[in-house]
Amino acid sequence: MSIYLVTYDLKQPGRNYAPVFEYLKKFTYCKGMESVWLLDTTTSATALRDALNTLVDGNDRVFVARLQGEWGSLRYDCAAWLNDSARKW
Repeated sequence: MSIYLVTYDLKQPGRNYAPVFEYLKKFTYCKGMESVWLLDTTTSATALRDALNTLVDGNDRVFVARLQGEWGSLRYDCAAWLNDSARKW
């Protein structure tokens, strides 16, 4: 398993978040900020990006990055989730 950060900027017109949310909720996840999700998955960054590409409009932006275990935060709701022994970096 790996931890991936997924963030997006859905532009107008459209801004249909439902398909994106439904897809991301299929994973073990934490959503600690408005458009930032952390996923615990064996799916690659490329595969996540490609799947999201089918759900967003052509003018939307998506960024996916694998985290390597070093991170820092302030008042971040997902900090405990990241520190949980269930996370496999």
